[in-house]
Amino acid sequence: MKLVFDIGATRLKRGVLDDRGGFVSIDDRLIQGDLQTELKSLIAETIAKYPIGFIGVSFAGQTTDNKISSAPNIDLGELKGADFTEWTRRRFSINGAIDNDLKCAALAEAADRSQVSALFTLYIGTGIGGAYIENGVLIRGANNNAGEIGHIPFEKTPFLCGCGGEDCLESSASGTALRKWRDYYGLQERTLSELNASNEPKAKEVASRFYRGVDRAVRTSAALFNPQAIVLGGGVAVSEKSVLARARAAANNAFRSAVTVELTRLGDKANLLGASMLQG
Repeated sequence: MKLVFDIGATRLKRGVLDDRGGFVSIDDRLIQGDLQTELKSLIAETIAKYPIGFIGVSFAGQTTDNKISSAPNIDLGELKGADFTEWTRRRFSINGAIDNDLKCAALAEAADRSQVSALFTLYIGTGIGGAYIENGVLIRGANNNAGEIGHIPFEKTPFLCGCGGEDCLESSASGTALRKWRDYYGLQERTLSELNASNEPKAKEVASRFYRGVDRAVRTSAALFNPQAIVLGGGVAVSEKSVLARARAAANNAFRSAVTVELTRLGDKANLLGASMLQG
């Protein structure tokens, strides 16, 4: 059996898969304290109940060579700079592996669409990110950052991205961006659709910026990677039908591309499923 985690900035999801790849259990919780203490407790609790043979982690931050390389908002404890496989072997005598959440999602999406040989995964939720798989191989780049569409230059903003950039796409087209722009203009909390339908000029401006960001993400990924299909996922993309419509319109205008744009069929389980496919 496999124990998998999907770790965000504040929340942690845990799942247990049987030997056929089906979920035996899934739960979700706020991260309390440092990450290694939380993981250590949950792993010990789980292996006392199930015969776990592998531990996989999808992480909402930068990872390189099975180590967390950037996590500015998470207290890592002894996981900081540690090789995750060595940590799980030392602590629990179980193989483990950790990877960026978009890389994990891409693995799962590619497995779900095995007939597609060139697939770009574009997730728009709290942030916006992407990953590319060709002929079953995840294209990683020099530091595992290939496909990080959220950090391409876009329109300058009055606040910084988490990476320190002033003009990252993520600061215009993501759930975090919507919140920051609402706060900046003193707008009430509203969904993307509500902002777009509003008669307030500033509300419509926030929505328009978001949609322009979707255009840029789709057209850039189509031009750079030339995928057969782009799979949209993430909380904002899944909940807002207008995002899929806008992405498809952008794909029709992409450079020499016949790419299709589809919505994920895996829902919020993609990261967990991808984590189960990592190799420890």
